[in-house]
Amino acid sequence: MKIFVCNRTIDSGASSQALDSLLSISGESIAILRESEHSDYWKDRVESQLKEVDFVVFFVGHETFKSDPMKWEYAKAKNLNKQVVGIKLNSASEDSVLFCQGFPVFDDLENCWGYLKKTYEEDRQLLLEQYKIMVGSTEKVTDQRMRVNNLFFTVTSSILSISLVVGKAFEFSVVGAIGMLLLSLMAFLVTFLWEKLVRSYGKLNTGKFTVIDQIEKQLRTNMFEHEWQVLKQDVGYESNTETEAKVVRRFRWFVLVVVVIELIYTLSQVEWSFLSALTDWALCITQGQGN
Repeated sequence: MKIFVCNRTIDSGASSQALDSLLSISGESIAILRESEHSDYWKDRVESQLKEVDFVVFFVGHETFKSDPMKWEYAKAKNLNKQVVGIKLNSASEDSVLFCQGFPVFDDLENCWGYLKKTYEEDRQLLLEQYKIMVGSTEKVTDQRMRVNNLFFTVTSSILSISLVVGKAFEFSVVGAIGMLLLSLMAFLVTFLWEKLVRSYGKLNTGKFTVIDQIEKQLRTNMFEHEWQVLKQDVGYESNTETEAKVVRRFRWFVLVVVVIELIYTLSQVEWSFLSALTDWALCITQGQGN
């Protein structure tokens, strides 16, 4: 368990005695972080330490929260959603105690330790449950990605197959060639939507793994982060999103080749039909003049 300790300089002696007693009661199972030097960068250092701890403990003495640094530390702790606990010193003023209405304040250090221990265990259990939910949701997203990929591959393949059926039904005439071309263009456009969804699922997974990484840091572990570093640096792993997007792009090139072939065929059919019509018209004119 890590706690960040906040107290005014005038209460340093009493705070140190209370802190020693708390450590003794806890069996030295608490890691203490504190910032006593108020240099130009003390706020940055305090914020960095606050992010690491499980609790922020304020030693409430005489006019504790009339100090601007103490008020800033309290506001930052609330902003970072940290558990705040107060320990009442003998010198505590009424105004200081009234300020603490937003968090528990203890006179007895054993009760304080009991609260810290119970809350810490409950929070860790809650984090573990959240961790399980997030890991499970990433697996569901992976399953959804597979279904989406199968769906779009089926749709684009079906459109290309239908275009061939349409062409054959019209005996690959001009009408049939135009129908084939339009359907193939539709399949080509569908591949852009396919790639967009692939990347959308990739961003969704990135967000989920970011949350998982944050939970792991709170649980003092980093399995997924370490695994990712090994995959990227040692194995040269390429993400599923990039692999799937690459497959979609290559399939799009195939569809584009089909579209180009059908366009050439359609233009040739139109040209042939035009030449045939022109020839028939010329023959009609010639026959009319002969008569």
